[in-house]
Amino acid sequence: MIEFIYNTAFVLDNEKSIKDWLHSLAHSEGFEIKNLLYNYVSAEKIHSINNQFLKHDYPTDVIAFDYCEGKLISGEVFICQTVVNQNAKEHSQTIENETLRVLCHALFHLCGYKDKVSKDLHVIRSAEDKALASFQRTYK
Repeated sequence: MIEFIYNTAFVLDNEKSIKDWLHSLAHSEGFEIKNLLYNYVSAEKIHSINNQFLKHDYPTDVIAFDYCEGKLISGEVFICQTVVNQNAKEHSQTIENETLRVLCHALFHLCGYKDKVSKDLHVIRSAEDKALASFQRTYK
């Protein structure tokens, strides 16, 4: 089950396609999604979560909490669409692409991808790029 919880004015307009895509990505990684919650929150809320759990004193675009058991994905993700929109502008991306990027970024973390060192960041970015291309091919 994938659920989107909106605590802000932002709402995805294509939830069904995105859920299908996320399930497809999980399967391609050898996982099945059991329970995945995407919470859209304010910049203040994600700043607080980032500070409390990661000791980073700033808002961020996405934070994923991993509750996976083996190949069954369970997790809770927090997304700040305000930061996502800022990142889209900074990186000359559409808001849709950047939104999809953080959704799959969180999922890939739950599949075991890391991004703390340059080599790992390159690997997860490559997976995100392939995932975005697959969304554009399949769901557009």
